[in-house]
Amino acid sequence: EQSACCRVPTPAFAAMLRGPSRPMEEVTEDKAFRCYTAPGETFATEAEMKAHYHTELHRFNLKRKVAGLAPLTRAQFEEREARGVREAAAAAASQQRGGKLSTAERREAREARREAKLEAQARNPRSKAAQHAATSGLGEEDYLSHKLKQAPAFDLGCDLFSRHKSESLEANLAHMAREHGFYLPYLDYCTDVAGLVHYLQQKVYIGNVALASDRTFHSVEAVQAHMRAKGGCRVSLEGSEEEYGEYYDMQGLAAGSPLWEVEE
Repeated sequence: EQSACCRVPTPAFAAMLRGPSRPMEEVTEDKAFRCYTAPGETFATEAEMKAHYHTELHRFNLKRKVAGLAPLTRAQFEEREARGVREAAAAAASQQRGGKLSTAERREAREARREAKLEAQARNPRSKAAQHAATSGLGEEDYLSHKLKQAPAFDLGCDLFSRHKSESLEANLAHMAREHGFYLPYLDYCTDVAGLVHYLQQKVYIGNVALASDRTFHSVEAVQAHMRAKGGCRVSLEGSEEEYGEYYDMQGLAAGSPLWEVEE
């Protein structure tokens, strides 16, 4: 069972998590609303735009965004839907001809398979498409609640870079050093080792944020695989003093290193 301390996000983690929760919308100079998933369209009120979030066009264009594809206009989407009807009719005609497809029918069949793959990914609740669709348009508090609900259980014995679990924090640090070459920077000046490890676990297990690059992923499995593959099993204090400083004696570190300065 997950301990209470691992379910309550620290203030630093909540602040870090604000970035990914920004909605894909903007307000024009004439106070109209626009949304990425409705290219070329404007909405007179925020309520109209939020109603758009429940349309098939919005959901379909979210899948395309995740797949790296440009959004379709409403006219293009309606043409796609009409093409689906034509494909069904063509398939019926093909059966009557003995199963042979024309060049145009083969091309449309390839496009249909591609779209079906995107839709299958979106139906998988752990997929990148599904996670993006579930969080787009959420406010900061709703986004944080969603990530907390989706996060797996973890404690101080859980590896940052795999699903391995050690018996204690000390055993976990030894395991991560041995298996991933991970060490806490300036350990002699770290005043709260457990707090720092817990914060790093929140970034990985709840926020799905890579420690070295700060890239956000759709699941803990994805971010851990990225860190292992890209040599990102590390944390740097330099340049991140504001984020990690509360876990260190920064004045002592500055005094002990002529190359380190602490801004007043």
